[in-house]
Amino acid sequence: MEISTKLVESSSDVNIVSFNGALNARSAEEAKQTFRDLVEQGITQVIVDLQEVPFIDSSGLAALVSGLKTLGGESANLKLAAPQSQARLLFELTMFDRVFEIHDSVENALKSLEG
Repeated sequence: MEISTKLVESSSDVNIVSFNGALNARSAEEAKQTFRDLVEQGITQVIVDLQEVPFIDSSGLAALVSGLKTLGGESANLKLAAPQSQARLLFELTMFDRVFEIHDSVENALKSLEG
């Protein structure tokens, strides 16, 4: 899994985290560490771009929940964007679509921060 982070130009405390690859037991710890590192840098809001994530398992889901808690536990602090069909189904079946704010695109997630 590759993880990249990018600060949103219009805000000093919002970051976009892009995952590329399966979010599973192998990559979950790296994802959790990414969230911890961002909080240490003063980031308070994260948009997770899931566009390039073909598969999420229970460990990956736990990593996202851990990120949510690391960022303060509010759904507005960690938004998910552009999940593929398997991930979207996972969120619905586990009812985590009620825990996370899920947007169809990174752009929509960014717009939700403005309003």
